[in-house]
Amino acid sequence: MESHSQRRRASMEEEEEDDRLSSLPDELLHSILRDLPLKDAVRTGALSRRWAPQWARALAASPFLDLAGVVVPGSAAATIGRCIAEDHGGAPALDVFRIALRVEPPSPALRRDIAGLVAAAVARGAREVDVKVDLAPLPVVQDEDAPLAPPPWVVELPGDLFQQQQARPSSSAARLLERLALGRFSLKSVPLPAAALAGLRSLSLSHCDDLVEEELEGVLASCPALESLSLRSCPDLTAVTVASSRLRALQVVGCWALEELWVDAPALESLTLYGHTSYRLFGPIVEFHVGAAPLLRDAYLSHLHPGDCIDIDHDCSYPYLYSAVANARILTLCSTGWAILRWSPVAEGLHGPYMDMPNLEELQLLVDLEDLEYQYMSTFFLAISFPVLQRIFVRLRRCDSDGDSPATAARAWTGEKNDDDESQDMMIGGGENEVVLDRLIFIKIVNFTGAWLDLQLLSFFLDRAPILQHLVLVTVEGDEHLLEVVQDRVSAVLHKVPREARIAVCRPSGDDSPNHAHTSFFHEGPVADRRGMPGPNF
Repeated sequence: MESHSQRRRASMEEEEEDDRLSSLPDELLHSILRDLPLKDAVRTGALSRRWAPQWARALAASPFLDLAGVVVPGSAAATIGRCIAEDHGGAPALDVFRIALRVEPPSPALRRDIAGLVAAAVARGAREVDVKVDLAPLPVVQDEDAPLAPPPWVVELPGDLFQQQQARPSSSAARLLERLALGRFSLKSVPLPAAALAGLRSLSLSHCDDLVEEELEGVLASCPALESLSLRSCPDLTAVTVASSRLRALQVVGCWALEELWVDAPALESLTLYGHTSYRLFGPIVEFHVGAAPLLRDAYLSHLHPGDCIDIDHDCSYPYLYSAVANARILTLCSTGWAILRWSPVAEGLHGPYMDMPNLEELQLLVDLEDLEYQYMSTFFLAISFPVLQRIFVRLRRCDSDGDSPATAARAWTGEKNDDDESQDMMIGGGENEVVLDRLIFIKIVNFTGAWLDLQLLSFFLDRAPILQHLVLVTVEGDEHLLEVVQDRVSAVLHKVPREARIAVCRPSGDDSPNHAHTSFFHEGPVADRRGMPGPNF
């Protein structure tokens, strides 16, 4: 064990080192801090008693403040706000301010501090402001009557925040705010239109629990230069109307109360929609009105969510979106869209494609294995023509944490079929061999287990890819022996692969093959959580 004298000697050495650091000139300390990333500069406060306040002075003098990668307690908001607001000898205007605050527990005083932090950044002439508030998770309560989600908690912004362009006192000209991202903020006290938003090119609003259509329209009317708009998890937003000749990117994700989406954006290049498509019994029927977008290059359309079901009597929403994204080169679709397409009038008496996607080169399919939607794939590829499709990515969603439902897992390990497998086989193949993807050179299937339907899906694509060059099968995480099982299973269908094609079967950790351009999957993350929303009971 360490003796008392050893501990004392170590303490004296630490104090001596502390004194050496403290004796350095301020200019040298500041030069060191300026060369460090801000989050590392903050950590230097532990090195010396004198260095502890130095990072705060560096904070006030830095034009680029990025704390997004650091867990910052909400209690620090007031201190950081004061540092930003102070003018230390003509500090430069602020270019970028990003921060993510962890709030536990929320309080009215904390709301004021966080609102003041945003106001300080805007007042210092920031071009980019990104402030997110993360509520600490509630303790687990074993009570069925307990609320499933915390009550709404938003920070109310000052009413005069965006009323005029701001400038640093040492700066001679006002600066335009160009990028604004706010998480858990309320705009109700902000008079609209707001002059300081006139130069805004990118706007992101997330978890704005009281945001409604009228407020959103007022904000958008203040942003004539807007090129990118993101709306995420805004539970009171029932309608979104966007009319802009400059908008290039639109994202509407997890806004579960949405009933109408109107988009008139001829310059649109990227479209992301994750939410309801049609719900007659359990919520609104969503109406999509997306105008022509000839410049569209990528689109993400997904409805997947645990427990969701489809209203087969309502078909006007999702198939229409295929026409809206017809010019895309990169596309992600979910299996719900295939089912709605199968029941749509466009599929009745179908003997050939009813529409073309003439530019699509890269297609990603998100497949929900719980509903086993493979039987709709033939209809999908018959209804839509992909003349230049080169790469297909398939991401299988398993039902539970170990990557499969019990029944499917049993078949994956024993190779047994259930009573419906023959009919599923026929539905997948369907005798529709006229569907040929004659430009397809790359296929990748993720979360592959070698189960019967996995093999049927693989066989479906191999039958239609005469010039395939590369096949990648990525297993689920789990048992080490699964890789050997999958390799053995796929050997039964590999005779369909062109002789010169490369084949890789690997675990996720061993996969170094290309990925689809869309690598965020909203149905697998927190945004998929619709706690408090009614759900289907069958």
